[in-house]
Amino acid sequence: MKILFSLYLVLAVIIAQFFAAYFFSKSRTSYLKVFSALVLCISIYLFGYLMIINSNNLQEMIFWNQIQYLGLPFISVLWLVIALLYTETVCSLRDRMVLLLFLVPVFTFFMRLTNSWHQLFYKSWEVRQLFGYYSLYMERGYWYYVNISYTTICLLLTIIIYFLGYLKNQADYPKKPHFLVFFFASLIPLIGIILILFAFEERSVDYTALFMPLSLIVISYGILKYDFLEVRSLARETIFENNFAGMVILGPGHRIIDYNKAAKKFFGSLNISLDNYPIDHILKSEPELLEIFKSDIDRDFSLVIDGEERFFEIDAVPLGNFHDGNTRMLKSIRDVTEERKIQNRLKVLATTDSLSGLYNRTEFMNLAQNELALAKKYNEELSLLMIDLDCFKIINDTFGHAAGDEVIREMGNIMKSSFRKTDIVGRIGGEEFAVVLKNASLKEAKKAAEKFRKTVAKKKLVYGEQEISFTVSIGVAAIHGDTYESSNIEDILKKADDALYKAKAKGRNCVVAFGLEL
Repeated sequence: MKILFSLYLVLAVIIAQFFAAYFFSKSRTSYLKVFSALVLCISIYLFGYLMIINSNNLQEMIFWNQIQYLGLPFISVLWLVIALLYTETVCSLRDRMVLLLFLVPVFTFFMRLTNSWHQLFYKSWEVRQLFGYYSLYMERGYWYYVNISYTTICLLLTIIIYFLGYLKNQADYPKKPHFLVFFFASLIPLIGIILILFAFEERSVDYTALFMPLSLIVISYGILKYDFLEVRSLARETIFENNFAGMVILGPGHRIIDYNKAAKKFFGSLNISLDNYPIDHILKSEPELLEIFKSDIDRDFSLVIDGEERFFEIDAVPLGNFHDGNTRMLKSIRDVTEERKIQNRLKVLATTDSLSGLYNRTEFMNLAQNELALAKKYNEELSLLMIDLDCFKIINDTFGHAAGDEVIREMGNIMKSSFRKTDIVGRIGGEEFAVVLKNASLKEAKKAAEKFRKTVAKKKLVYGEQEISFTVSIGVAAIHGDTYESSNIEDILKKADDALYKAKAKGRNCVVAFGLEL
């Protein structure tokens, strides 16, 4: 009898150790982490009892009983914590809740550790023989009953939570029949505790240790039968439920059949509640979004949230077989606002002159070439100004290069405010600037250039305690779409540059138009 009982416990310890290691390696969710701790405590408890029944020395038995209490006080409360997390009765354990739940088990651990000082847990010890093996009989103290009462309460609460979770789950999808597995696995050790309370005096058998392997067998059945480790559910939780991207699954008729937390938050920002209705009904107040969700192609969408415009990419992923009539579509909603901001910053850095704030030479030439092509296509006039700061070297030599930089910045500000928003304004060299005037004749461009020249001449830049005045020379050139054969912007730029050279030769601070003054 002793050998069979020992083999039974050895097998239970091996299974428990395997589960502890396996659960720990699969610990992606909070309840699995707690479960790995639970199974480890069970294995310590069973191993201690195994050593007790294979000892015939009272001191050895007392020692192994002490080892049992490294895990025993925590088993019932860990079982309760798993129930709370697995059934989502609570989403996470707060520090105060952990303190309240583990207060009695931790106190029990120290009470058993120091029992020889106060005998509040066990009053006395005795070795008894039963069925060919020795058992340890302990006379119970006050704190033993406190601990066994708390253990019983935890297991009762666990059973109630799983039973209520099972009843609630009957109407949900997907169903979780393994709630019942946990229900029965929690009921078995409770039966063992009841037997210890009322039948221990007669036989001195630890019925909980005897029944605990049965709980492990029930859980093993649940793992094999119902995917208790929930590889599929873990994938859902990791990839679907906890994904930062909102996910909505549409069934036949564009009816919503599932969605995750991020999708709920996204639609909540639009004051829309998701439910098992066709998307036409849910998004009837958002026609643009409705069109996107009914489409099977990827689309972009933007909306204002808390006063900030946010950008979203809504991707469409077909699910299932389109030929079986049960077509489904996964709509993924990804917030790309920060990515767009970064892209815009990079674009600004790549296309903008950092000192003047105008387009840099590369971007200016690209935009100017595009405008030239459009002018030719639509038979429109196009003018270009070449602007050069007069005597800029003297400004640098007299006031310093920092002052020269301030003049460049001021030129950028003046040019932004002096020309139309449709015009293209850029800095193409050190002190050289250029402007493309859309749909403007040569005379109109010269008039705009003269106005700008006067604005600059009136400007006084205060740098430190000094006042800096500066002027510009401007060359103007123009084309007409149906008469100018070249499609290269460099040609008109060269003509404007030639006119600028003439303006400088005339004494600076003047405007020369190519074809009028030449």
